[in-house]
Amino acid sequence: MPQTTSPLTQRRLSARLSSTALAVAGLAALLAPCAANAQADASVDDQYRQALYQRETGAPYSAIESLETLLSANPTLNRARLELAVSYYRTLNFAKARAESQRVLDDPQTPENVKLSVLSFLKQLELEEKAAFEKPHKFEPSVSLGLLYDSNVNAGPDNAVLPGGFQLTPGSLETSDWAVVAQAGLIHTWMSPSPVRLGQSTARFGWVSQGSLYYKSYHNEHDYNLGVATLATGPTLIVGNQWRGNLNLQVDHLTFGGDTLGVYTSLSPSAAVRIGADGELTADVQWVKRDFKRSVDEGRDSTYRSAGLAYGHLFNRGQLAVQGGARWFDESADQDRFSNDGYEYFLGARLRAWEGGDLFARAAWRRSRFDGVEPLYGEARRETERRVELGASHEFQTGWLQKWQLSATVTNVHNEANLSLYGYDRDTVQFTLGRGF
Repeated sequence: MPQTTSPLTQRRLSARLSSTALAVAGLAALLAPCAANAQADASVDDQYRQALYQRETGAPYSAIESLETLLSANPTLNRARLELAVSYYRTLNFAKARAESQRVLDDPQTPENVKLSVLSFLKQLELEEKAAFEKPHKFEPSVSLGLLYDSNVNAGPDNAVLPGGFQLTPGSLETSDWAVVAQAGLIHTWMSPSPVRLGQSTARFGWVSQGSLYYKSYHNEHDYNLGVATLATGPTLIVGNQWRGNLNLQVDHLTFGGDTLGVYTSLSPSAAVRIGADGELTADVQWVKRDFKRSVDEGRDSTYRSAGLAYGHLFNRGQLAVQGGARWFDESADQDRFSNDGYEYFLGARLRAWEGGDLFARAAWRRSRFDGVEPLYGEARRETERRVELGASHEFQTGWLQKWQLSATVTNVHNEANLSLYGYDRDTVQFTLGRGF
């Protein structure tokens, strides 16, 4: 599902905003000696401290109201005016933050060292405003090309013997092959130029759309070539550094062996909530209508539903990211033998191991229970899939491959089933070179 911004990008933006706000807050401290000139008494100091407390405890709009009330009675209290500029800045109201800072700058009583710091802050405001609002439309194309080795292209069973002494034909047994994998995509993000207030938080509304093409072509086993054309669109809402939500409508057209396999139409809402300084909790729900087109897939048309919950955490200032979660799913098909439900657990990690280089790993355990009885066996199937993926990636920093990323992944899938036809092992090794623009 397309995301307006990645969690890492969100963290970097948050750090930049916090750094600038702290620098401006320091200016107010420099002006503290001027409090006598403003004849600030205990009541004024109490109001001032209350406003700072409100802002630092997640109520910036209340802080703005308190500081404006204080300044209406004490218009020369520039330390409060600078804190008001910080509060406007944290609510993304750059125009008012700039105006309040300029009033301090224009005051002949402001010390020269403070004026220099205010000028630096105004320059930073200009840069931040330009980055946040100058380009409401953002286009992000990407391309990649990969080479894949697949030890079991057709997911052939480990046991070729069927009930009654029947045996599978050689073409149905485990078959290995090489493949070329290509992908191209374009993501368009629009963010509203005007933030809105939601309680004590500042929110920005956006819309994300994407289109992509994927194709996997085997060298010999052309019947298993897979193509996917995707179109997706939907709104997004980012509420400060606290949480973000998305609603994604997506259509996938799939081809298999050169023929149309089917069309999947999905609706996927999701929400992510910040937990502490380095954690994030994500919940999502997915509904998919699977419409198969081949006659051999008669009875497989289905409605798929799932719900997932995941928690991610950054360690060592973002050098290590760990995420774990669980998902429940249910698929109702036209024929009971294709209907199933179950659950999945997963755990993954990514480590920044060197400049531009990452190591990553993911493990998942999935349990599926089917409803209908399978022909020949006279019973419904049960499956347990264990999947382990290890990989590394490197983004080139210089040279003609600058900004291109080379990645390698090794994946093992072990699928256990109570019916021999559905038990198999599969190993894949893939190398991919790609870039986002």
